[in-house]
Amino acid sequence: MSELFRLFADSIMGTEFRGGLVGWPVSHSLSPEIHSMFLEHFGMKGSYLLYPVKPENLKPFLEDSGDGRFTGLNVTLPHKTAAAVLCSSLSPEAQRTSAVNTIVFGGGGVAGYNTDIAGFKAFSADMPAPFFVVGAGGAAAAVIEALDGTDFFVLKRGDIVLPENRPADATVVNATPLGWNDDDLFPFEIPDGWFFADLNYNPRWNWRNRLLSPVRTGEKMLVEQAAESFRLWTGYTPDDELKSKVLERIREILHDNKDNR
Repeated sequence: MSELFRLFADSIMGTEFRGGLVGWPVSHSLSPEIHSMFLEHFGMKGSYLLYPVKPENLKPFLEDSGDGRFTGLNVTLPHKTAAAVLCSSLSPEAQRTSAVNTIVFGGGGVAGYNTDIAGFKAFSADMPAPFFVVGAGGAAAAVIEALDGTDFFVLKRGDIVLPENRPADATVVNATPLGWNDDDLFPFEIPDGWFFADLNYNPRWNWRNRLLSPVRTGEKMLVEQAAESFRLWTGYTPDDELKSKVLERIREILHDNKDNR
């Protein structure tokens, strides 16, 4: 990134980046670690903090977030669809999914984006089709958008019917909060040999101990969507080497957290 662009970006944002994650709850999030590493890599001053906001308080929180308070925000459960309604403009992807996970402030407006789509594409690049997507919220909408042009089925909890002629290879995508509680049960038995992709990156329920299928949790998707959010906010694009370094750090933290449970 050229020095000229750095000066241009700083002139837009001021000298410090101000970002954060809005959700309920958010205490479990590792997004601050990711964005701190991005900021350090690009030599930027700033902060990325967690903001626990109840659903009924989301609108006033966003209304008070402009006028230079934030460069941008990430949005997580349960606010992704509500945030889309509150933005003054939406990217084409956010319009199609009716869900927002990234907000950019500027020019007197609130622009909403959905970087979960790019995140899932990178996360699932080597997974076998068809995909069976479990969920009906904002995360599932991003997955469905990312799978455009790929064979997939949408399965809603409580109304799950797998096809009689099941393929030998397939991927089940958990786009629900299932797994955050120790006693969560997945709503159907996953056929042997199918791949299991969990968008949750730190589930308390250890799927690997309960499923015969290969399992991948969502820490790579977390880093990929964060990198795209960071680009939208700053103009700086984390490259593959930086993302790999961040992903390694996130996995170290998750491993340490599991050891301390």
